[in-house]
Amino acid sequence: MPIIARHNEALELNRVDYAGSVTLAELGALAEFNSANPTWLTYDCLNLVLAGADFLSIDFDALDALFNRYRDMYQPMNMLILRRSAWLCQSPAAERHVGYWTKGRDAKDALSSDVRLFDSCESAAQWLLLRPNELEKLKSGEGFTEFFRADTRATGLQR
Repeated sequence: MPIIARHNEALELNRVDYAGSVTLAELGALAEFNSANPTWLTYDCLNLVLAGADFLSIDFDALDALFNRYRDMYQPMNMLILRRSAWLCQSPAAERHVGYWTKGRDAKDALSSDVRLFDSCESAAQWLLLRPNELEKLKSGEGFTEFFRADTRATGLQR
C-alpha cells in the first residue's frame, strides 16, 4: 500500500500516507486522480512518509516534472487562500526526496500552498491549527475515510 489518501470531514483535512518503495507510476496516479478530482486539492494536508518508505526509483528530474504537473492543476483554481501542506518523514531512506520536494520551490505561487517539513506530528498538527484533542485522530487515522489508493506492485493501479 504505497500511497493511501484519506479525508477527515470534521477536521477538514487530508492525510496522505506513503509506504514501501513508492514508484513514479504511483505518484503519477495520485496526480491523475487529483487532476480529475480537484476538490481534494483545496484541503490542508498532512503527507506522512512512513518508516521504511523510499522513493529511490524516482530521480529528481521526474520530481520536477511532477511539480510542474501540479502547478498546471492549481493555476486555474484561483484559490483565495493558501492551503497548508505539512510533510512528516519517518524514513531516513526517503529524506533526500522529501527534502527535495519541500524545499527551494515556489509552492506559494505555483500551488497556492505553504509547504513545510516537520520533525514531529505534534509540530505539524499545531501548524495545521488542530486542537490538542484532534492530534490523536491525526496520528491514529480515526475519522479519516479513504478516497484514493495506489499500489502498482499488487494488482495494478487501484482507485
